[in-house]
Amino acid sequence: VETSEGLRFCLNPPHQHPDPVLVGDRPWEKLGICSYNTVMKEGDRGFRLWYGAMLETGLPQEGAIRLGYAESEDGLHWTKPTLGLISYEGSKENNLVAPLQERQSMQGATIYRDDRAPEKERYKLWSKFQPTDKQIEAGVLPGLWALRSPDGLHWEECEDQPNPKDQLCDTQNMLFWDDRIEEYVGYTRVRETQRLEEAAVAEGKGKYRSIGRIASPDFRTWSKTQIVLEADAKDLNIPVPYQRDDPRPNIDYYTSCAMKYVDAEDVYVMMPSAFYHWGEEDYPATMDVQLLTSRDGIQWERKGERKPFLRLGFDGGAEAGMIFANPWLIPMGNELWLYYVGTSYTHGSKGGERERNGLFLSTMRRDGFISLDAEHGGGAFSTPILDFSGDHLEVNFDGSAGGWLKVEIQDANGKPLPGYALSDADGLRGNAIQKTVTWQGRSEVGGLAGHTVRLRFVMRDAKLYAFQFQGP
Repeated sequence: VETSEGLRFCLNPPHQHPDPVLVGDRPWEKLGICSYNTVMKEGDRGFRLWYGAMLETGLPQEGAIRLGYAESEDGLHWTKPTLGLISYEGSKENNLVAPLQERQSMQGATIYRDDRAPEKERYKLWSKFQPTDKQIEAGVLPGLWALRSPDGLHWEECEDQPNPKDQLCDTQNMLFWDDRIEEYVGYTRVRETQRLEEAAVAEGKGKYRSIGRIASPDFRTWSKTQIVLEADAKDLNIPVPYQRDDPRPNIDYYTSCAMKYVDAEDVYVMMPSAFYHWGEEDYPATMDVQLLTSRDGIQWERKGERKPFLRLGFDGGAEAGMIFANPWLIPMGNELWLYYVGTSYTHGSKGGERERNGLFLSTMRRDGFISLDAEHGGGAFSTPILDFSGDHLEVNFDGSAGGWLKVEIQDANGKPLPGYALSDADGLRGNAIQKTVTWQGRSEVGGLAGHTVRLRFVMRDAKLYAFQFQGP
């Protein structure tokens, strides 16, 4: 958008379905479903889920989370197959796939299908990892570990772990291959970020959660961590009902859920959990999810005036305490599906069998994160100068009953091109993900491809989510 009048950008939160699609119901899920999980859809195989199974253990340094596996044909009804892979209390009659030894632990995990990699590394797993006591005595280090698998079920530890060393990882660590820069990208935890005048604590650093980014050409040699999201001045100065006597800030960012958006070129989305804690003992210790976007995965823009993208549920429910978005976004017809975890308890509480949590589903319009909205009286906007290829123009548009949209194609100076003026444009109406723009019944624009143009949209009582030139 270069210029506009009578329009506003609107955040369009997903619909959060009220009932969980997965809950803890096995002995190794005594405390329920962890906040960090991965869902993907793989063709005829259907939906696959790797989830954190939370259980009670004896020694605090030997953690309480295992990685469980589930499958579904429709993404709504899940089965937990008996795999016979990992021992739990002397039996392999379970659906656990990692860690490899019973007294190891991992804090959930992110699973990435890497079609570039050799078959034995087709699936990559990245997780905070805790060795057994005996391994620690032998010099094995905890930290951010990578595992690999040919099928997502049979895992082995990658060499030289943890890698990178000394990387904070108490979060869901995101990873993917970024074809824009041809490198693997990871999003991890950073804790000490704020300057003394912003959050004064010992040694001039605020012990303060934020999000870092690292990159690697080979998933083995990593760059130095770069902070890409931390609470800014607006966050640090949010009004609160009362203020504890504590130099730490009132809000920080817990997880990232950062990823490349597959349906548009050079677009990244981040859905971090914002953690609020302005009172004693971190009260209210609650989290919801915001939306950010980026063109390079480094410089991020807050969207929707920082309003929640995923909201807490009703008081007393299983989504009343914390919300965590989980990878990945799954295209389903006209929708995108996004899974998330909701908990009835808040951060730092012990939880327990009477507390509730679960994996939930949210659904949204394809490309529907943000729309440009025209009110009852109408509005218009013009694009910057564009170069394009393709033979027709499509819009993702919702005019409901009385809304409409027209498009004029102009030259670089803003003069309407013959046959594509506003007076030639047909009024589009209705509601569609891909609606073809026409001028006096013609959609062909291929003759303009390669030339510099500008588009002007005129619309009333409508939502425009996206526009794109499509090729033959």
